Amino acid sequence: MVDVSEPITIDPVESKSSIEKPPPIASGSPAPSSDGYDTDLEIEEEKTSYDTTGRQVYVTQCKSMGIIPVSYFLRNMQSSEIQMSHHGLGPKGTKAIALALINNTSVLKLNLSDNALEAEGGQYIANMLRENCYITTLDLGENKLGTAGAKSLGDMLHSNVNLKEVFLSGNSFSDKDIEHFTDVMKDFRLTHFDLSKNCIGEKGGQLLGPAIGANESLEFLNVSWNNLRRRGAIAVAHGLKNNVMLKQLNLAWNGFGDEGAVALGEALRNNTIIQWLDISNNRITAEGAKYLAKGVEGNEGLKHFNVGFNPITPAGACQILESFGKNSSTVIEHVDISNVRVDEDLWNTLKETKTTLENLKVTHQPYLEGRKKPNPIATLKEWLEHNKHFELVEVFKRFDEEESMEVSKEVLFDAFQQAHLPFDKTNMEMLIDQMDGENKGSVNYTALLETEQTKWLDECVVRYNSNVAG
Repeated sequence: MVDVSEPITIDPVESKSSIEKPPPIASGSPAPSSDGYDTDLEIEEEKTSYDTTGRQVYVTQCKSMGIIPVSYFLRNMQSSEIQMSHHGLGPKGTKAIALALINNTSVLKLNLSDNALEAEGGQYIANMLRENCYITTLDLGENKLGTAGAKSLGDMLHSNVNLKEVFLSGNSFSDKDIEHFTDVMKDFRLTHFDLSKNCIGEKGGQLLGPAIGANESLEFLNVSWNNLRRRGAIAVAHGLKNNVMLKQLNLAWNGFGDEGAVALGEALRNNTIIQWLDISNNRITAEGAKYLAKGVEGNEGLKHFNVGFNPITPAGACQILESFGKNSSTVIEHVDISNVRVDEDLWNTLKETKTTLENLKVTHQPYLEGRKKPNPIATLKEWLEHNKHFELVEVFKRFDEEESMEVSKEVLFDAFQQAHLPFDKTNMEMLIDQMDGENKGSVNYTALLETEQTKWLDECVVRYNSNVAG
């Protein structure tokens, strides 16, 4: 095992050792003709003597390490894009690919997500990218790169000026690890950067905020599904306020709360560049919505604004929509207020806003006055459509301490609350009653392991309705 605490260097000599050099011209061989034309033999020698794909290097390295070459990689080394997610490469398989790509001139986009690269594999890729000047898009998501991986990639970004898009979602990067990227953010040339589904918390946010403010290249930044909150959230908002290039920012599934919403409102008053902002699932209440409304009232750049699945209440949603309606310079095209209950006041505000802004699309719950309310499972299915990453079975497994394949209704209530499912107490209880179709006091989730979660929910409704009818 390679000591990942030390930088891993890829010897350029090693990467070229298996590339055959053209043999010397034998005595008596015909010299090139003086009229400027080559013979067929000379053309063939030229074709086989220089391998711009790295194929020979890859096969040689696989053989020396005792691993089987990946046929997909061999077939596509001359393509502009390599899509190799879920191939189980591990560090050794990654090393062979990295060595092969050092001198490759064809591949522009490289996707090695979910391949168990770990820190060692991440270092091999980083070292390769110090030499390769053709790859512009890199996806190393879900690879457990950790601290050493973050350091090697951060160091590489100091010198690589060709990469434009880097995706590092789900690599367990901590507050300490994020410093390796924030140090270089003010200088690097990336236009797209994805750090979602990591472990960036308050301290990491305090590092990330100034880096966002100083960066002059990023157009897209995704830091959703982290732990940005309190001073970290405020710092990120201040970074947005000072940024002059960012067009899309995804902050969903963090913990901005009302403190963060205040800072975001201030940022929106000053930043006219941002066009797409997602702050859904951030624990923002009606109080925070008030400051967001003040921010969008004078904003001239925002086109898509997602504040759904926050407890902003109908009153908070009204304030936001009314602010867009009052803004004569707004260019807003879409507002998402999913999971906000639509009462009569909000319904009237929706109609008035759409009268003022004819092309505005608003994603919202149906207005249920005079109509039968949908059952909670139908609401949950709609929520899952907007949150495709969410897996109910993982919630059940986490709280099934005895591994009995059943979870009591009381425990399940707490579990769903911690998972931030979009229900108040009454509807949460009704949802769990529907799941417990046989009224046993617990929910058996065996079938959920074997079928799609929406189909399982439909089956729960059938059992529940049958039990009620009986």
